[in-house]
Amino acid sequence: MPRKSPAFILTLILFLAALAAPCRLAAAGPRNIIVFFELRDDVAGVESAVETVFDKMLAPGDQLIIQSPVRVYGFSAQTLARPKAELVAAINDKLRADITRAAQTYKQVIGELETAARNIASLAYPDLESSGALPEVRDMGELFNFYRQGLANLAVLRKANDASLRQLAGAFRGQKGENHIIVLFEREFRPVPRREALNVLADMPKIAFQANELFTIGNLKEPFDADALAGFLKGVPLTLHFVYVTGKTTSATGNLLENSGDVYSAFSEAAQATGGVCTTTAEPSDGLKTILKSWK
Repeated sequence: MPRKSPAFILTLILFLAALAAPCRLAAAGPRNIIVFFELRDDVAGVESAVETVFDKMLAPGDQLIIQSPVRVYGFSAQTLARPKAELVAAINDKLRADITRAAQTYKQVIGELETAARNIASLAYPDLESSGALPEVRDMGELFNFYRQGLANLAVLRKANDASLRQLAGAFRGQKGENHIIVLFEREFRPVPRREALNVLADMPKIAFQANELFTIGNLKEPFDADALAGFLKGVPLTLHFVYVTGKTTSATGNLLENSGDVYSAFSEAAQATGGVCTTTAEPSDGLKTILKSWK
């Protein structure tokens, strides 16, 4: 029997090793990508995120749409063929302007909530200083309604929601390749009355239930049906990725309560159901890099 050459034996070993190794799936054609920037204060983080999208995530032949808090930006093949540094600079300017514009209304609503929270606190616990912004309102029920309306206004400002994602998903219909939506959402906080006042409210039978409803995180309801959204997205089909950005937040007075646990719960569930990435990070670009690793 003739002896096998060393080269033949080495080739056979490499072939068998390749069969035993885990299979890494390549992209089935180009990627069609939508990046949804639901950010308010982290403008500096936006710049590195945009660089990551254009320099590392976007490959030749891919398609891209960017959704800011204000508008949608589409990119033709001719536009994407331009120098990446030029594209990064242009979209950074637009995103900074859009985020600053959206933040003005957001901060106004937060200010209204803070005013209501301070007045509720001063009425429940007179030793606490009142803001003086609502001198004509001395009824706790009115103050609670004012605060509740502020929460409703805050929810309206969220652009990343069930309806917007379903609408964006329409851009993927009939497209070849992989479809991905990436939602970058900055964590929200809202002002609540100080602890001394909350303790007093908890001991008031007519007020305790409403206070618990408004000022505890456990009562937040998911903003949409995550299972229904996931089913819709998988039918397109597309993959949803969710990046929960922990930005820097400060308040002039009182306590702060996280206000986006409902968003996190709904989007993380939908992302996992579609096979996407769900990650929490201080920097948007780090979240994008985590998604990129899953693609490779």
